Amino acid sequence: MRITIADWDPRPQARAAQADALAAHAAAEQSELVLLPEMPLSDWLAISPERDAALWDQSVHDHESGLDELGEQLGTGLAGSRPVLNAGGQPRNRAFLWQDSRFADVRHEKAALPEEDGYWESRWYGAGAQQSAPLDWNGLRIGFAICTELWDPAHGCRLSQAGAEVLLVPRATPDLGSDIWVSGARALAVRTGCYVLSSNFAYPAGSFAFEGRSVAVDPDGELLAVTTEEQPYATVSVSAGAARDAKSTYPRYVFDKIKKQKGAT
Repeated sequence: MRITIADWDPRPQARAAQADALAAHAAAEQSELVLLPEMPLSDWLAISPERDAALWDQSVHDHESGLDELGEQLGTGLAGSRPVLNAGGQPRNRAFLWQDSRFADVRHEKAALPEEDGYWESRWYGAGAQQSAPLDWNGLRIGFAICTELWDPAHGCRLSQAGAEVLLVPRATPDLGSDIWVSGARALAVRTGCYVLSSNFAYPAGSFAFEGRSVAVDPDGELLAVTTEEQPYATVSVSAGAARDAKSTYPRYVFDKIKKQKGAT
């Protein structure tokens, strides 16, 4: 499968030209799925420590309508996360897979919620239930880890052991002066034997700037692509067979063996 990672500016004034450029890239690269960042169709709400219910509701609406419009323009499937109200009316940050004007039944909501300057997430939405099994989508088994969840290897390993072949990581991260998110993606790929793909915002917001540097990594931790300001999009080929084969090699088999031994005692 051909999957595109993308640096993204959610501000309305940037969206039209950006969507045109991304559509051209997706067509030229024969992309089948575009991974967007975390809640891509509104400014980063959690930059404010004060929750605004009206802004949240507007963002929910903008994602419901805007993803249809963007997906039709790009001519691909879309993945990322979006703001929702769950069945009980509680706000959550939920992963999505969109195709042909419908959302797949992705049962993953962000559970690891920072609470610090620029990231007052636990004030804006509650921790949800994480995905326990991958979603079968067009011949590929897909798992999600939203932003901070990249650093929870137990979650990634559960999905890998349940059969995930690719982990999608929509994120919203600032420039911290190093490549820690690229390094984190590589480490997660090595540990799980999955492809790890992550897309990020790239725009100035308040006192900091989102760094871009979307990344794609193969199941052995080799970099397939890292975006730059000059090249904000990249499309890579993902092989379900390569991910399945990687799970039986070092270091994955070592930990699988330990788990089986513990289960037998």
